[in-house]
Amino acid sequence: MGVDSVAGYFWMKTKGYNVTPIHFNHKLREQNNAMETKFHELCDKTNEKAIVGYGENLQTEVECREARLNFYQETLEENSTILTAHHINDYVEGYLLNCFRGHPNHTAIPLKSKFDKFSILHPFLLTRKKDFVQFAERNHLLNYIITDETNKKISGSRRNWIRNFIVPEMEKQKLSLEKTAEKRIKKMMGVRT
Repeated sequence: MGVDSVAGYFWMKTKGYNVTPIHFNHKLREQNNAMETKFHELCDKTNEKAIVGYGENLQTEVECREARLNFYQETLEENSTILTAHHINDYVEGYLLNCFRGHPNHTAIPLKSKFDKFSILHPFLLTRKKDFVQFAERNHLLNYIITDETNKKISGSRRNWIRNFIVPEMEKQKLSLEKTAEKRIKKMMGVRT
């Protein structure tokens, strides 16, 4: 129920795409229940049936990912497609993570990931987070959005360290990887630059 997902979903609906909202409550902390409540409110607003899955005794990021994938596998129809709202800023963070891990040539976020029963697409990779925020503000969606309280926690999270420390420091120095990321994403899409 972050700004990316809410804005991405609502944008798809306003453009006439046939999309069904789906939510997974990891049950890690109280905020997850608040996110589910907001999800139900958004589904009511858009007259959609709420599809919700639940985690049980999850502790690590890997366990959370596996639980979500298992839920999709059990719930979705054959050949379903899940759209995520990952954006260019997520791609930059993933690229920097790959650099720190010694893998700068690995794709930070692929356009498509194929699983047995479903695929996951990332159609918003050329969108900037600030564009999602502006769209949510213009369309009065802020009431449905909950910012994940763990996004600011730097200790123990390299991604948050990159998001909250490295990227802002780069921006202060007028260094940006968005153009590089945009070129890589367009190349994946087969778009000539």
